[in-house]
Amino acid sequence: MLIAKSEDRPVLGKNLRDKKVVSASGMDLGVVADAYFETDGTIISLIVKPERETKETREFIDKDGLMNVPFADVKAIGRYVVVNFPFSEK
Repeated sequence: MLIAKSEDRPVLGKNLRDKKVVSASGMDLGVVADAYFETDGTIISLIVKPERETKETREFIDKDGLMNVPFADVKAIGRYVVVNFPFSEK
């Protein structure tokens, strides 16, 4: 069972898929498509499928049309996944 922390409650990794991702300032970034994990199950980053490319997000979108969001930039997981943007790493 792979788990991410959300404030005081654990969140199952499978429950992250298709959650809307927004920046802390309210910018809509897309939806969670997948995640990268360490061998021990720790989440390294979320793979986000942007709904649209904007001037602000363009440099963070890879050749496959996805954004790699470092898990260190995830601030909250609830109804939405709230992240710091721009991300600390590309």
